[in-house]
Formats: sequence, C-alpha cells, structure tokens
Amino acid sequence: MTLSDGGTVSGRRLVLAMGVTDTLPTIEGLAERWGRNVFHCPYCHGYELDEGDIGVLATGKLSMHHALMLPDWGRVTLFLNDAFTPNDAQYEALARRGVMIEAMPVARIDGEADVVLRDGRRLPMTGLFVVPRTTVTGTLSQELGCAMEAGPMGEFIATDAMKATNVPGVFCCGDMARAAGSVASAVADGAMAGVATHRSLIAELDHAA
Repeated sequence: MTLSDGGTVSGRRLVLAMGVTDTLPTIEGLAERWGRNVFHCPYCHGYELDEGDIGVLATGKLSMHHALMLPDWGRVTLFLNDAFTPNDAQYEALARRGVMIEAMPVARIDGEADVVLRDGRRLPMTGLFVVPRTTVTGTLSQELGCAMEAGPMGEFIATDAMKATNVPGVFCCGDMARAAGSVASAVADGAMAGVATHRSLIAELDHAA
C-alpha cells in the first residue's frame, strides 16, 4: 500500500475498517448535533432520552419504522418534512402507538434538540432520530474490487460469516460491512475479522509446511 506521504506498507492480509460516511438532510443545525442530540439507532440511544419528547425527522419510508419503535422510550412526534406521507394503514398504526404527526416542514434545529418549524413554532425535543444515507468511506474497497450489497441506508461491503470479502486476503469489519450501524456489532465484527485473519495466516503456514 502506498500512503499519502509516499511511504509504503506491505502485508499478507488487509482488514478494512474505515466505517461509513453519513449523509443527513440539509436542515440547519442538524449536522452539528449529530451523535450528541441527533441519533440513528433507537436501540443504541433510546434509553438515554429518559422517556422524554422524541422527534423523528422523516427522510423516507424507513422513518416509519423509527416512529413505530421509539414510543417505548418516550413521547414521539414524527416530522414528515415533505419527505414521507403515510398511507391510511400507516396513519392508523402510528395512532395506535400514540405517535403525533407534524406535517409543517422543519426550518432548523436550535438549542439542545428544539425543532423550529417554518411557521415559527418551536417544539422542544429531548432528542431526535433520523435515518441517514450511508456510503462506504473512501474508494479503496472499490479499487480492490470488493463486492457490494444493497442495504436499507446504502451499499455496504459483502462479507462471509468470518468477515472475508470476495477478494483473497482482504477482510472487512464494522459499519462498512453491515446493513445498519451499531457500535456493539461493529466491535464484534472487528474481533471476528481479527480472529479470521490470524487463522488464515496459520492455515497458510500449515499449507506451506
């Protein structure tokens, strides 16, 4: 591998772990709060909101799942924001879960997680959830020829159960090798990729012997 400073590194195996790049809706104040007051995973962060007021900023039909999941962690408002329109059955499902629906588009995010609407109303939220679009960080995996799979939020690198890609000697772990991000799952993937890489090197030595 050639590095940006011109140096080179050689190895018999390569583990890709560069993560993904999140693309968020272009709402003023949203990106600055990403990871602090704006989240993507109810299972990772829902409990942190202490049964407060939770906003779901719609980016598409996947936001429906967020809205149906999150009432178990607080009082939920689904902000349609001209990105998603529930059908009659979906409206009924949201009502059964006690989800409030706000059709007025979002102007900006203020304070901790206050949603300011275009008509001037300010709705204070304890936290916000949004489904981003994700892309594998960098171009190295494409240059190597790693196969990709389509996921609900974007493409990710295809691996087998041992985190090996279709390219011999190349393993991949973390969010760039999963359909959806999770810290716990990414760490587990890293451990599996490390074990599999080590085992492949031992097998190589055994074969040579």
